[in-house]
Amino acid sequence: MPTGASTRNAGFACIGSLSEVVSDIDLLGAEAALDIVRRRHDGLQGLLSTCQGRDIGYLHHGGNEIFLDEHPSLSRIEEVNEMLRPITGTTTFQIRHDLVSAFGFSARVRHLVHSPVEGTLHSGKLVRALWSMAQQAGVQIRTGSTVSRVESDPAGTIVYVQGGSQEYLIRAGTVIVATNAWIPELVQDHEAAKITPARGQILVTEPIESLPLKGSFHFDEGYVYFRSFEDRILLGGARNLAFEEEATTSHDITSRIQDALEKLLREVIAPYQPTIKVEYRWSGTMAFSPSKQPIVEHVQPNVIVAFGCNGMGVALSHSIAQRVAEVLGN
Repeated sequence: MPTGASTRNAGFACIGSLSEVVSDIDLLGAEAALDIVRRRHDGLQGLLSTCQGRDIGYLHHGGNEIFLDEHPSLSRIEEVNEMLRPITGTTTFQIRHDLVSAFGFSARVRHLVHSPVEGTLHSGKLVRALWSMAQQAGVQIRTGSTVSRVESDPAGTIVYVQGGSQEYLIRAGTVIVATNAWIPELVQDHEAAKITPARGQILVTEPIESLPLKGSFHFDEGYVYFRSFEDRILLGGARNLAFEEEATTSHDITSRIQDALEKLLREVIAPYQPTIKVEYRWSGTMAFSPSKQPIVEHVQPNVIVAFGCNGMGVALSHSIAQRVAEVLGN
C-alpha cells in the first residue's frame, strides 16, 4: 500500500486558501504564486477528467477559510480575485458571514471566505480507481519491498531492492523516483535532496447526528484543515505548533498536536455538540521544497525525480505525472 500521503491525506481538492495565496504573492512574487495556483487548478481538472465515470467520492461543495481575528488578506480579496479570474473563470473568493452560523461554528469565528471552485474526494477510492486504470492498461504494480539505491550505467539504470536478508537487482531503461519525502534517501547532490518532510496529523470523530458542516475548510493560513466526511468531522494539521518535531517521516501521533486539534474542534468547530468523541487518528507524510514548486527533471541520465507537492498532492499529482511523461518523451 502507498502509505506516505497517497492514502493518508485529507482528500482536499483545493487550489489554496485566500491567506495562503496572499502569503505566496508576498513571498514568491505574483507571477510565481499565480503559476502555483494554475498548476493546482489545471491538475484538479485533469484528475477529475481522467477519473470521470469512476467513483472517487468527489463532492463539489466548495472550500472555505475561517478567521478568528482580522487578517491582512481579507482587505486584498478583490485584488486576488482579479488575478485569479483568468485561471478559475469566476470570483474565486467570496465573503460569506452567513455561513458561520449555518455551519455551526462558534461566535469566535469572525470571518468566513467561501470558494466555489473547490471540493473533496475519498483518497482510498481515488487510489483504487487509478490502480484499476493502470492495471487495465497493462501496468504491473508491485509493493512491499524497500528500494535501497538507484544507480545509472551506460546500459540503463539498476534498482537495488531489499527482500528479507537478500538484495535483488532490477534493471530498467529509466527510473522515476516519486517517493516525495523519501527522495533524499535515493537522490543526492541535487536540489531534490533538500526537500523537508512534514508530518500531517489527523483525527476523525464518531458520527454526529444532523452534522451542519459541509465542504472543506482551512484555518490559520492553511496549517489547519478540516472537512465533513459523511456524518463525521475530519480535522488535521497544526504542524506550525511544532515545526521541528513535525519535520519527520514518522507516522506516530503526538499529544501536543492532537490536543490542540481537539481543543479547536470542541471550542470553535463544533461547540454545539455537548459530547464529541474521536474514533480515528493517524498521520501522513508530506514533503516541501524550498521554492514551493514541484521538481520534475533528470537527476542522472536515466533517472527522473518527480516530487514537490508541498501539501497539495491531490491537486498537483496529475500535472506532475503529465510533466513526467513529457520528460520521458524528450
